[in-house]
Amino acid sequence: MQPHVTVIVPTWNRKSEVLGCVASLLESRYGEYAVVVVDNGSVDGTSEALAEQFGDAIVVLRNETNRGYAGGNNVGIRWALERGSAFVCLVNNDAEVAPDYLQSMVSAAGADPNIAALGCRNVQLEDPARLWGAYGVLTYGPFVVRMEGQGSADQAAWHTTRDVDWVIGNGSLWCCAAIADVGMLDEELFAYHDDVDWCVRFRERGYRVVYAGHISILHRGGGTSDVRKEHVFPLPYFLGRNGILFVRKHGTPAERLRYACWSSAAMLARWVRALLSRLPGVPDTDRNGHRYWDWEASYARGLVDGLLGRKGRFME
Repeated sequence: MQPHVTVIVPTWNRKSEVLGCVASLLESRYGEYAVVVVDNGSVDGTSEALAEQFGDAIVVLRNETNRGYAGGNNVGIRWALERGSAFVCLVNNDAEVAPDYLQSMVSAAGADPNIAALGCRNVQLEDPARLWGAYGVLTYGPFVVRMEGQGSADQAAWHTTRDVDWVIGNGSLWCCAAIADVGMLDEELFAYHDDVDWCVRFRERGYRVVYAGHISILHRGGGTSDVRKEHVFPLPYFLGRNGILFVRKHGTPAERLRYACWSSAAMLARWVRALLSRLPGVPDTDRNGHRYWDWEASYARGLVDGLLGRKGRFME
């Protein structure tokens, strides 16, 4: 028999994106799986649209408020554990998968029972010839981590299999037995660095975290933090705050010092750019529409909250 997989799709006010994501998941050739959408308190009619389009083909779990990436996924993970799933698969609402994706992931995870987390190649949805990202490295640099392959051409060098520091949350497969041992996503982080934290905790318990580059998922990325949308998630705030919280939780004294030095230098350089952007004739936004000044102000507020030890949902 095939191991049962629960695919969890957390979403927040992105109705059109999640409908496309779920439609692709339901084309899977894998036999034993369930699709669970966790609606994090959307007010754009997401739950109603899902029920109308897919009916009983999926499960919709609705939270009254936005519980973030960690809290939303944990609702789905608890649902899966209660029903005896062997694996949970985390898929972002702005992603789409091929029909053989789940079968390939389960086969790769079955190569070693010590594999607790399996990630795959994230390919840009708008330009499949380029990567959104491959896997992550824990650097304790300006943003704590670095994503390898981001924006690179999708070529054979990225189609390898290897143990890594952390895997991209989107499209990742997690062993439920290992989750029962290690625990759930850390809801105090709410969103960002929570998947990195999870990978570190699995590796500390002796499990493997593996990147399977021969498997891919299409990923638009950045949809929740798109400033052109009506409901915007404050990405820079959580990058700033959770960087501090993560380093305090996992960093050695040397790693904390490294992070403090690199993040301070990088932030100073970005503030210079933000100040220059206020001059006449100087572009004041990046290619994603974020205003440099607003981005840095939000990031700084996150740093302050991190230093004060504020956790959970502290959204602007």
